[in-house]
Amino acid sequence: MKQPLRYLFILIIFWSGLIRTAAQPPASVSGRVLGYLSNRIGDYDGLRLRTGTGEVQLFFPPHTAAKIRGLAAVGQLLVADVKPGDGGPGHSRPGIAPPGLGQIPQETAEAEPPVIKTYRLMRLRNTSSGAAFQVSDLPPPPPQSGRLVQTEGRLVGDMHDENGQLVALLTDNYLIELKPHQAEQISSLLEGVQRLGVAGYERAMDGFVNRTGRPLLHPTALTIRGQTFAL
Repeated sequence: MKQPLRYLFILIIFWSGLIRTAAQPPASVSGRVLGYLSNRIGDYDGLRLRTGTGEVQLFFPPHTAAKIRGLAAVGQLLVADVKPGDGGPGHSRPGIAPPGLGQIPQETAEAEPPVIKTYRLMRLRNTSSGAAFQVSDLPPPPPQSGRLVQTEGRLVGDMHDENGQLVALLTDNYLIELKPHQAEQISSLLEGVQRLGVAGYERAMDGFVNRTGRPLLHPTALTIRGQTFAL
C-alpha cells in the first residue's frame, strides 16, 4: 500500500511543478533598440535590444511589425515583457552576435562569438512616451488572396535562405516570393535576365513591413525573355 501512495505523492509533486511553470508570469527586459531582424523573405519579425548585460533579441509575429516599429524606433528605451522563445525559419538558434558590435580583444580573437539570448515578445512599452502594445491584442489577419497584378519591371536582385535556396526575386516594384517548387522550376532560366514579367496576387494583409520596402507578390506566372511559365 505504501508503494502506490509514494508514486501518487511523486506524481502530485510533478504535476504541481508543471502547473507552477506554466503559470509563471512573463519576464521583463529593458534596453535601447539597436535595430530589427527579418525572416527569410525580409518581413520584420524581431527586435534587437541592448540591455545592461548585452544584446537580446525579441521575436514577434510579422503581422505586428508595423505597430511595433511605430512604437520602438532605433535608439529608444523600451521595457518588454517576454517569454523564452526564438525566431522562425531563417533565424539561427541560438542567436549569434552580428559582426561590428564592438572590438574583439586580440587575445580572444579566436574565441567563439557570444551567444545572444532570444525571447518571444509579449508586451512592449516605450518609456519616453508611455505608449504600450500587447502582442496578443492584434490577432493574425485572415488569409486573403489580394488583388491580381500583372506587371513588368527590372530584375534587380534575389533572396536566398540560410541553406542558399532561392526564396524570392526583387524587381523595381515588387518582392516576388517563390515556393520551393517554383524556385526549382525557374532558377536556371534567370541567368543574365534583366527584365521580368509577373502575374500574381499582391499581399493585402495589413501590419507586415518588409525591409525591401516593396509589396509582396505571390506569383502565378513569370515571363522570362518573352516566354511565360505558369507556376
